[in-house]
Amino acid sequence: MDDENLLSEILLCLPPLPSSLPRASAVCRRWRLLVSDPGFSRRFRIHHRRNPPLLGFFDDLLSFVPTLEAPNRVPPERFSFEDDGGRRSVILGCRHGLALFFLPSSNQILVWDSVTSDQHRVAVPPEFERDGLQIIIQGAVLRVAAGEVHFRVVLTVVDFEDKRALARVYSSATGIWCCFMGARKNF
Repeated sequence: MDDENLLSEILLCLPPLPSSLPRASAVCRRWRLLVSDPGFSRRFRIHHRRNPPLLGFFDDLLSFVPTLEAPNRVPPERFSFEDDGGRRSVILGCRHGLALFFLPSSNQILVWDSVTSDQHRVAVPPEFERDGLQIIIQGAVLRVAAGEVHFRVVLTVVDFEDKRALARVYSSATGIWCCFMGARKNF
């Protein structure tokens, strides 16, 4: 096969599994050079962005459960999470390779990057606390933009005693909580 463009188009049709490109690169030097080219990698990601494989999920005990069979199976240790010293943690959400946990014992949230294993701990806003008890209903974490290291966290809580709902947004770029929102609610 002499036409580089044709070979490139054929390799773009490989499934987006963890073993696809490493296996293709092992065929010969020419394929290895093509597959390792940043331009090809970018085209491969764009071509498969709508249907990336589900590598696994976290169960209720925060253990990673792989979903793929060998050779694409990701070992559970790869995404192992070191929790809050064995204390209870609550997973609030996952998005863009980030997982968001609530750590009740330390009154913090933890943003964990599953790819780099970086952990960012942030104190929960003081208005979310009532007599040492917080009831976090929902949380979400998202990257500011593709390829960015900064993220935002949105937390919501319901205060049943004062009959109100609260929401705050945290930005890792500024390191502060902002956008305080509250609403009275009939429960």
